[in-house]
Amino acid sequence: MALTSSRPNQVPLRTLGAVAFLLMAIWCFSTMDPESIVAFSQPAAESGFIDWDGGKLKMPDRFYGVEALDQAFRGAMASFAPSTLGYDSISSWQFFQFLVDMGPIYTIWFLESTRALNSWTPAYLPTIFALLGQVVGVGTVVPLFYFLCIAFGPSQTDLARAPRSQSRCQNKLPVVPLIILFHTSVVFAMFLAPDLSARHYWTWAWQLSPLWIGLGNAAAHQALALLGWKGSSSAKQMLGVMGLISAGVWAYTLLFSPHSLWALFVPQAGPQAGLVLHMRKALQADEIGVVIGIFLWMAHCFTELHAGGLIGNEWLFYILLCPIAAFFVGPGAAFVLGWYVRESILEAAGKP
Repeated sequence: MALTSSRPNQVPLRTLGAVAFLLMAIWCFSTMDPESIVAFSQPAAESGFIDWDGGKLKMPDRFYGVEALDQAFRGAMASFAPSTLGYDSISSWQFFQFLVDMGPIYTIWFLESTRALNSWTPAYLPTIFALLGQVVGVGTVVPLFYFLCIAFGPSQTDLARAPRSQSRCQNKLPVVPLIILFHTSVVFAMFLAPDLSARHYWTWAWQLSPLWIGLGNAAAHQALALLGWKGSSSAKQMLGVMGLISAGVWAYTLLFSPHSLWALFVPQAGPQAGLVLHMRKALQADEIGVVIGIFLWMAHCFTELHAGGLIGNEWLFYILLCPIAAFFVGPGAAFVLGWYVRESILEAAGKP
């Protein structure tokens, strides 16, 4: 009873404290400037050809077999071309690392959706928010997603005090294999396939990857239920696979990229002329929105755990450790480590 009655008083204060997420989302959306992206990519979308110095590639007339989808994504395919086809080296290195990092982030979203306390809160709908991110940019959606989770979802104290059957991730589905199949492996093909036409094909295929992951997740759930499978996979072990992949790509970027970290990840100030330079800035802003969004959420979690008396003064150490770890192992792997620490605290404090 005490847990339930405390929620109405907590919600307005928690929402007010999460305004920084909304500010980050607004900054990211305005910096990406979708109107300019559409304007710069429109000539290629209308002609059906992607042109750059030294190359030309024809886009498929039909890909999904649905006219509305094929037409809607033609501009997006042109806008991603400088990165995926490699004629903007800076954007190619940055976007590849960025998309690989989305693998563990999506995994955490799906794992969080399996908590009983998250049912029918924003955290329960990872597929919807991931698809929205494909349209308007994940750097805009990630902060918005976490703002909504804080405003309408359970607090960390709620999770710690609830029975474990309600608070723990109840994952029995092959989330990681699905994400590797429909997202991570496709991202590798988008950037590393030796044939440029193949890269372009996989870029089209990747555009709806959150939908295939979500549908696969639902289908797997039904199939396992029909088979009467009672087994369970360790969320931590599964997530560790994604963290290792992200850390490996981050290490590869640090060792072999011909560009500095500043050039790769910090957008230029002011408007950028042309598709190549504008998309470089937009994708850099997109990644900044994601990275700040996930680490703000981790900071919020540790702050609530401290305020609820669940951890001591080490809460500040955990908050500071996240960006430090991001430098050494990359943002995606650092997020995995932060989530792991949070889960350990919740499990230690949780009821049987």
